[in-house]
Amino acid sequence: MTKILTSPYEQREGWELNVMRANETMYFEEHLSEARLKEKEAMEPRHRLQSYYGYAFESYCTSETPIRDKAPPNSSDPSGWGGDVDTNVQWCSVVRTKLGNTRLLIGGEVDCVRGKYTGQTDTFVELKTSLTIRGPHDEAKFEKKLLKFYFQSFLLGVPEILVGFRTPSGIVTTTQSFKTIHIPRLVRGKPGAWDPLVCLEWGHRFLTFLKDAIKKDADPSNGRVPVWRVKFMPGTGVSVEMLDHIGIEEVRGNEERVGFLPTWYWDELQTKGTHMDPRPRDKEKCGTKPPSDAPLANASWQI
Repeated sequence: MTKILTSPYEQREGWELNVMRANETMYFEEHLSEARLKEKEAMEPRHRLQSYYGYAFESYCTSETPIRDKAPPNSSDPSGWGGDVDTNVQWCSVVRTKLGNTRLLIGGEVDCVRGKYTGQTDTFVELKTSLTIRGPHDEAKFEKKLLKFYFQSFLLGVPEILVGFRTPSGIVTTTQSFKTIHIPRLVRGKPGAWDPLVCLEWGHRFLTFLKDAIKKDADPSNGRVPVWRVKFMPGTGVSVEMLDHIGIEEVRGNEERVGFLPTWYWDELQTKGTHMDPRPRDKEKCGTKPPSDAPLANASWQI
């Protein structure tokens, strides 16, 4: 959902989604194209290292013993090494919210909490790293990054983002805590600043367009559960196409799935149907429909 909402300001990377519709509910799955997978495999070493810096910062901040005074006996680890970073472990939160007249159920990773987990989102903390700001150019780059920082946390109700500012060699020299709700104020009125209302208006129009598109395109007569591929290209817009049998099989892979939904879940839907509590999360600002006259960042992105 973060990728969808930040699309009006995206100038380089497109995205693709697989979409299904069941019992009046749309389901989204990120689709990684062959080109995208090859791009990830061919990532330059310095970009891999920068990704590692972020994982290492998360691991350090959430470890009970981030630094060891002494390496264990017979160990080749250097003094102070806190252990290998495991990038495969994550904790996810599922929240209910609303955009315009569309109810949303969103799952996403949460890095940690302050103190003890209370069952609410008020203690959630997102951890990020960024290059130390050394001048106006670095400041402008950081403010652009704040767009994704903001929506990633805003959508999940994460109230705090802790940023570790690092040197080019990956040494964190200082940290700063940002209140998620205050982030738009940091960029407001500056040249080239992003506007969250533009993003919310885009997201509302995108979801409305998509609901209408797949409703018109559905053809249950062939007995196949339809799956759609949605593509976004910066500066161009959004396209939607229904996948053929081969495309659906590629999405399903060799797993027990109907489209991209687990078979057991699909069977449950057919047996009991779906029910979602229509009440939005308390104090969820995304539930307020953005003004219909909010400007778009670029006319070419209009649907």
